[in-house]
Amino acid sequence: MNNAGFRVLVAEDEATFGLTVARALKNLNHDVKVCPTGKATLKSLDSTEWDVLLLDLKLPDADGVDILARVRKEHPELQTIIVTGFANVQSAIETMRLGAFDYLTKPPNFEELGMRVEKAGEKTLLERENRRLRFQVQRNLSSNILTRSPVLQKVLKTIEMVAGARTPVLIEGESGVGKELLAQHVHRLSPRSNKGFVDLNCAAVPSSLLESELFGFERGAFTGAGNEKPGLVEVADGGTLFLDEVGEMAAEIQSKFLRVLDSGTFYRVGATRKRRADFRLVCATNRDLKGEVTAGRFRKDLFYRINGVKVVIPPLRERPEDIPLLVEHFARLLPNQKSFSAAALAALQAHDWPGNVRELHFAVERAGLLAEGEKIDIHDLPPEIVEKGGRLPAPAVAPTVTTEAPEAEPAVPLAAAGDGPDAERVRAALEKAKWRREKAAEILGVSPRTLYRWIKKLGL
Repeated sequence: MNNAGFRVLVAEDEATFGLTVARALKNLNHDVKVCPTGKATLKSLDSTEWDVLLLDLKLPDADGVDILARVRKEHPELQTIIVTGFANVQSAIETMRLGAFDYLTKPPNFEELGMRVEKAGEKTLLERENRRLRFQVQRNLSSNILTRSPVLQKVLKTIEMVAGARTPVLIEGESGVGKELLAQHVHRLSPRSNKGFVDLNCAAVPSSLLESELFGFERGAFTGAGNEKPGLVEVADGGTLFLDEVGEMAAEIQSKFLRVLDSGTFYRVGATRKRRADFRLVCATNRDLKGEVTAGRFRKDLFYRINGVKVVIPPLRERPEDIPLLVEHFARLLPNQKSFSAAALAALQAHDWPGNVRELHFAVERAGLLAEGEKIDIHDLPPEIVEKGGRLPAPAVAPTVTTEAPEAEPAVPLAAAGDGPDAERVRAALEKAKWRREKAAEILGVSPRTLYRWIKKLGL
C-alpha cells in the first residue's frame, strides 16, 4: 500500500454513511473529505487535486452520472468509484461506459473498499505520470518557435507554466509575429493535446455568419440550412478553441460567447436544446483590447474573461537577434537550400519588418527563387529591404582586360554598376566568359541579377 495514503473525496449525502466511510479510510492512512452535495463536490474538485473520488449516484442537487461525465472531461486522470444503494445493471453499464474505475453497492465491505481505493489511487498516479511524460516529450519536440530573444523566451516560459491549467490565454502582438504559432504551442503543451486544435479568424468571417460558425445551426434554421451543422465551439469540446483577431467580434456575438464561457452551455442557431462544451480558450489580437473596452467597442466583462493570462509577442524589429536564426530556418525550406552572404544578412537585420516574421519568410523565399549565385546576396533581396536595410556596394573600376594569346579576344572594359547596357560590351563579356553568366557579370563589374536583366533587354 502507498505509505503516504491517497487523497479521497467522498460525494455522499447520507451523513452517517459518509462519516463511516471517512473513518474507515482515514484508518488506512488516507486523507478524506466528505461533500454532501454535487455543487460542493464540483467546487472541491476544482480547488484541490484528489486521487480518488467515491461517488454516490443519488445526490440531492445532482445526478451522479452527470458528475461522472464532467469529471472524465475536466479531470481525466482522476479515478472514480461508484458507491450507491440504488444499484442496477443499467446504471452499472452506463457508469462503466463513462469511465468509472469501479462500481460498488451499499453497504460495501470496507476491507474490499480499501483495496479498491488503493488500486484506483495507484492508477490515478500512473495517469498523472504519463501526462507529465507526454508534456515533457511535447516540450522537447516544440522546436517550431525559434528565438534567442530574452523577451520572447520569457513569453515561452510563461506558456510552459500555464499550459496545464484551464485558464484562458490572450496573445497580443502585431500582424505576422506568430500569434497562431504560439497558440498551437499552448495546445501542444496542455493535457488537451490529444484532442483537437480548432481555430477561427474572427476578422475573416462576416458578422452575419459568425454566430452560426461558432455555435452551429439546426436544419431549417435559415434559408439554405438544408442540414444541421455543429459549430466550432462544439467541435472544440475537450480540446482548444483559438479565436484569432478576437477584437473584430461583433458586439451581439460577444454577449452570446460570454454566456458560453460563463456557463459552458450554448444553443445552436434555430435550436431549443441546450448543448454543453468544455474547451480551453486561446485568443489573439493585434489591437489594444483594453483601449477597445474604453472606447466601448469590446465588452468589459468578456475582456476580463478571456484575459486570464496575457502574453505579448514583441515585433521582429525589437528582436534582431532572432533574424539570423529565422533566416537559416526558412532557407532550409527552400528547394535549393542556399545560404545568405554576410552583406545580405546585415541588410535583413537592419530592416524594420513592418510585416514581421511573415514578411521575413516571404523575403527569404523570394530571394531564394531569384538568386542565381551559389549564395543569396544583397542584390537578390527585395528592393525595399536593400533601400532601407543596406546599400549596394559600389564596385571598383578595374583596368581593361587584355590577353596575350595569339588569337586574343577583344578587350572588354569593366562597367560600373550604374552604367546602362551596351550590346557590344555585354556580348563581348559573355563570349569571353564562354556564356557563363556569373563570370561575365564579374568581368562587367555588375551583379548576375543585373546582367540577367541586360540580357533580357538586349535580346541576347
